[in-house]
Amino acid sequence: MKKFLIVIILALVTVSAKSQDSYIGFSLGTSIPQGKFAQNVDIFNDGYAIPGFTVSFEGFYYPISLVGVGGTLGFGSVYAERDVYLGHLLDYIETQTVVPVLSQVPLPEETNFESGFWNYVNLMLGPELSVPFGPFQAGVRALGGLNMSFYPKRDLSYTEGLDDIMAIAKGTSANLVYSYGGSILYQSRSGTGIKLSADYFNSSAAYDFELTKITDLETYKDTREEEVEMEAISVTLGFFYVF
Repeated sequence: MKKFLIVIILALVTVSAKSQDSYIGFSLGTSIPQGKFAQNVDIFNDGYAIPGFTVSFEGFYYPISLVGVGGTLGFGSVYAERDVYLGHLLDYIETQTVVPVLSQVPLPEETNFESGFWNYVNLMLGPELSVPFGPFQAGVRALGGLNMSFYPKRDLSYTEGLDDIMAIAKGTSANLVYSYGGSILYQSRSGTGIKLSADYFNSSAAYDFELTKITDLETYKDTREEEVEMEAISVTLGFFYVF
């Protein structure tokens, strides 16, 4: 047992003796929605989001062995399901009781509908723990900061006799965000590096929904403020300057 402890201590001392390399650069990859963000059942609290892309600029400085500090500025854009959402939206309009509509709403192809993309920007800071082995450097990190999210604008319109029916969902919001993940950085002899990373992030997006019916005599409105929890896993490949 004593010999085993001595081996462990020597190994830790050996690892600590080799300082970690600081780095700065950018990464590209895919953003894969998770949880309620990816679900497509509840038109108000599900995101109907499907995988898209992400790009980030990041840098970490190691003032002491094993422990570094840094941050990331990341941008993501993921697709929003169109047809499934439109079908659920028409079902909602048909069954809600605030705005009077005919018992039979039109078919999806008989409406005018536009749907955008989910976009978000994350600015985060935090620590990273890293262990070097040969030309590689394995690290784990936990970050927190500010998220700016842009709900995909969804705009529906159709006519009901002489009346106009419109439904629109849109919004921009700022919220807190946290993230954690791991990476493996390969450093070449020229001072450049390639890093493979996988990170999870969690935040939320607020938006406004409005259903309107305009007649010759009156205008009916149903206005709601809603929120979607944003969860995604990003898998990226990065190119860095190591110093």
